[in-house]
Amino acid sequence: MKKILIILSLVLLCCACGKVEKTKIVKREKKPKEEVKVPEYNDLNNTPIAFYSLSGNTLTKLNTINKNVSPLDDIGIFQIYPSTEDKIILNENFGLSFHNKWQEFNTNNNLKMGFNIKFNTNDETISYNIYSPSNTFEKWQYLMNYLYDDYANMGKSFYSHIEDNEYNENSLFTSFKMQAAEIDKINSKIELTVFTYDGEDDFLDNEYRGNSKYTLNICVNNKC
Repeated sequence: MKKILIILSLVLLCCACGKVEKTKIVKREKKPKEEVKVPEYNDLNNTPIAFYSLSGNTLTKLNTINKNVSPLDDIGIFQIYPSTEDKIILNENFGLSFHNKWQEFNTNNNLKMGFNIKFNTNDETISYNIYSPSNTFEKWQYLMNYLYDDYANMGKSFYSHIEDNEYNENSLFTSFKMQAAEIDKINSKIELTVFTYDGEDDFLDNEYRGNSKYTLNICVNNKC
């Protein structure tokens, strides 16, 4: 009888232990991952900007140009001006007029100017940005590009493009020159865009996404 009682006690004890162990098993629910909120982009820079041709004291806005060129020919020299008006009569020389107009928008900002060039070859679509003289050498095999500061060179009858060792925070990009290189390898129109920006948030994957921009379509050798 004692043996039976001992055996029953052991059985009950084991059952109790089993219940205790079971109560210790608690399923932990996985917490959902918190989404990282990306700040919404809101560009407050509405600086007007466009490409123009200059004749005397008159600026005429450029939309599309058509030109037949050979390697090393100039495709064009395009004046840049902080406006979107179709025609502008200047009361001062171009360099001074650009400087004064630019200051109207740049007084309380840290505006900079850049360019994007886009075109197709038989193998790829090419798109690249130019922010300084050193960037102009990119894709040099297709197009040779030059930046000019007409304000810094006022009064000079002849002056060259901005060299990298001359470029500083006070330099202004007032004119853009494009020259043909291996032009036959380009099989589409050339999109030349000028834009103004004030920070890295104006770009997404190296593409400008701000409000202040203007695109000139360049059709060379009837490729448009």
